[in-house]
Amino acid sequence: MTSFNRGLSGIFLKFEFLSKLGYSHLIDQNIYIFGHLIDQNGENMVQLDDYLIKLTADLPRRFEYARGFRRRFVFEELQGKVNSFMREGRCATVLLPGLRGTGKTTLLAQLYFYTHSMTSEVIYLPVDELKLLGFTLIEAVERYLEIFRPERPVLLLDEVQYDEKWPLTLKVLNDRKQFLIIATGSSALNLKESPDLARRAEHIHVHPLTFREYIYLSEDVLGKGNLKPLLDFDVESIERSMAESAPYLWKAEEYLRTGSLPFSFDRKEPEVYETVFTLIERMIYRDLPQVKGFDSQTLEKALKLLFLLANPKGERFSYERLSKILGMAKGTVISIINALIKAGILVEIPSIGGMTKKVKKGPKLKFLAPVLRAALLYKSGELEKGLSALLEDAVAFYFSKIGKLEYEPGKGGADFVLTVDGRKYVVEVGLGKDRATQVRRSMERVSADRGIVIGEKFYANDDILSIPWRAFLGMI
Repeated sequence: MTSFNRGLSGIFLKFEFLSKLGYSHLIDQNIYIFGHLIDQNGENMVQLDDYLIKLTADLPRRFEYARGFRRRFVFEELQGKVNSFMREGRCATVLLPGLRGTGKTTLLAQLYFYTHSMTSEVIYLPVDELKLLGFTLIEAVERYLEIFRPERPVLLLDEVQYDEKWPLTLKVLNDRKQFLIIATGSSALNLKESPDLARRAEHIHVHPLTFREYIYLSEDVLGKGNLKPLLDFDVESIERSMAESAPYLWKAEEYLRTGSLPFSFDRKEPEVYETVFTLIERMIYRDLPQVKGFDSQTLEKALKLLFLLANPKGERFSYERLSKILGMAKGTVISIINALIKAGILVEIPSIGGMTKKVKKGPKLKFLAPVLRAALLYKSGELEKGLSALLEDAVAFYFSKIGKLEYEPGKGGADFVLTVDGRKYVVEVGLGKDRATQVRRSMERVSADRGIVIGEKFYANDDILSIPWRAFLGMI
């Protein structure tokens, strides 16, 4: 990258932060961020002490927007960490990796208000903003401790991956046994984590929304569900779940299209897709370089690759065909796909069988959140063809949270093979078709215990259960 391009990149970064902070403004060709002056050369003209004092005073106003939001289901687990620290002094370091747009900053905002109701010894530090201002995370934490002298502070650290030494910083802070640290970061967070920190930190992934959480956040109805009744073929419990979710299942297609990330509420559908596409671009151009040092041309082709994979027929493309279409080496295509998986954009589902077969066939690739695929299909004018693919993304998301997920390669092979607690299930997903016969054949080939059809009908026998796809979504 030339010095001119680096300069442009820096300018765009500054303006993105100006947009992110609603009260930032431009004066006399110098940039003011959070009330702090950065000159035209990008040099910081503010003292860290002044910044931290003003930040602490302004946090209630900064986070006012979060007061009116319902809390994500994961908040209860994080609230428990705060309670254990406040009541029993249980120090901990908790990492919250997650896809962009899953609401991690809002979670920290809500945790800030919850913690502040019990103690004033809580600070939120936006590490991306610290980097822009020229401060390191450890500098900011140390100055906060010196200025405010808290005895047992709660540190809420946002986007820690922006500090190059964040793993060492968190390890050092953790070893002092003085803090509760809750830190968010991109899905690639674990890749930069040191073994020392990995042994010390607890990881709580912030996933996309399930259908029930989507309905809860938007309507304040339904609550957590689970897939155990489905796996146990517990017809009575499944019927209760279906009856509970039935009034809201008309929103199932809306959920698949736009509802798997929490910022979609009260937005028109095209606006959601445009916002998600911007997120995808940020993940490509910001997060992927953290995973692997791709050049700008390769990153552009990574975006083209995502468009190819988003097409309902895209997962049928071999690495060789993708290589030919993109005009790049097969090894580079594989490297990009691996980076997209590690960055949390794609989900890798390996083929069932031995290692030779897995290498030969390659993985099936699904999008972590259906709305990611929907946004790409919208941009390419193919959204109306994509409902089945969006449903498969959701099925893969649901099942990958509870067990080992594979697929059966070859014509007529099972969409998914799920293994949970030693029991193997063949899973077929289809709109308008009864796949029971196909499931039976796959069960025999892969020696599965049971089969599940996610389609249009509801019935169950000894070893095959069929559930309407909307009702399946409504289980969790």
